[in-house]
Amino acid sequence: MGRIKKTLTELLSYEPSREQIVMILKEVKETGKSIEEIADRYSLPPIFILESKDSLLDYNGEMISQEDFKRRFPFRRFVVIT
Repeated sequence: MGRIKKTLTELLSYEPSREQIVMILKEVKETGKSIEEIADRYSLPPIFILESKDSLLDYNGEMISQEDFKRRFPFRRFVVIT
């Protein structure tokens, strides 16, 4: 369960309890959806404050466009404030 807990901690941005891990894995099994897609339902979306709608996002120290973020993390939601 250690590797799964580490993966979920990265996806959720917080350390999940044992009960939450079991709940997420059960939902993955029942729905056939990916762990990333299910975990996103329980995570807080990252919030970006931008100067303009075309500004790059600073995500974990990396500057990427909104389109690149969507492409790299198709199941992640995010909030943009301009």
